[in-house]
Amino acid sequence: METFLASGGLLEDLGINLRVLGTQVVIFVATFIILARILFSRVLVHVTRREEEIRKAREAIERDRAEVERLAKDYEGRLARIDKEAYDRMQTSIREAIAAASAEVARAQAGAREEVHKTLEIIASKKREALEGLRGEIEHLALALAEKVMETRLDPAVHGPVVHKYLSERT
Repeated sequence: METFLASGGLLEDLGINLRVLGTQVVIFVATFIILARILFSRVLVHVTRREEEIRKAREAIERDRAEVERLAKDYEGRLARIDKEAYDRMQTSIREAIAAASAEVARAQAGAREEVHKTLEIIASKKREALEGLRGEIEHLALALAEKVMETRLDPAVHGPVVHKYLSERT
């Protein structure tokens, strides 16, 4: 090891000149300082500006996303209100239709009852007429039968009321 130190040092053995090394270090440091002031500061300003633009864009996207969510909820709310309103209108229409149908059925039933009543009156009238006609026929036949049995001629004006009274008592 003594021989190694005696030979002039490690740097001389490696072929490194201290002046050249010092000059290179000074040039490197000076170049770094110059580049830092001129180039790196500009790059740093651009990078900072770009980061700010990206941050603002992200904030705008978040605001837009929140706005879209709010609008979507508002839209869903409107759809729900519209669906409810349509359902309510449909139910109202159904109730009105049922009421109108019920009123129409009631009118038809009233008309049918009236027709039945009129028809029953007509039937009763026709029945009375038929019964009166039958009574007249029966009275005529009773007088004819009495004439045959008694073998005499009977006057309908005189004997008719007697036959009429007799038949009225029997019916």
